[in-house]
Amino acid sequence: MTISTACNCAEEVDAKLAERNTRLMRALTFRPPGERLMIETEIVEKKRGARATAIFPSFCPFCGTKYPEPEDKPHG
Repeated sequence: MTISTACNCAEEVDAKLAERNTRLMRALTFRPPGERLMIETEIVEKKRGARATAIFPSFCPFCGTKYPEPEDKPHG
């Protein structure tokens, strides 16, 4: 999977993580549309109904380059 960005940090990090049989998490998002890097979180204190949250950055967390804005497509 590739992310439409102005940098290729995610691919470079994935190449390094491949040595450890791991890769970065990505998710298909609808707002903004497209594929985005996903930062997973974990629950610190387990409580009833508690759920971890995912973070979808608008900037590359490695180099700080802003991800491109989604193109507005006309409806219909």
